[in-house]
Amino acid sequence: MYPKFIPYMNSNYMPSPAMFPKMNLQLARVYIPLQPFIGLLPLNEALKQGTIFPNLVMPYKKAEKR
Repeated sequence: MYPKFIPYMNSNYMPSPAMFPKMNLQLARVYIPLQPFIGLLPLNEALKQGTIFPNLVMPYKKAEKR
């Protein structure tokens, strides 16, 4: 629909590599452990847990009342 659309990039907010010569900075690193497929949760349970994959369910401890 817009074949020549170029998003506007404000150079004030997007520093270029030329601003940091030879500093060899690493901004971020991603670590994604392999997760084997072990099946799917039933849909009603998946809605409660927020995921359809059972190995992504994180059981959190309830906060103790003070």
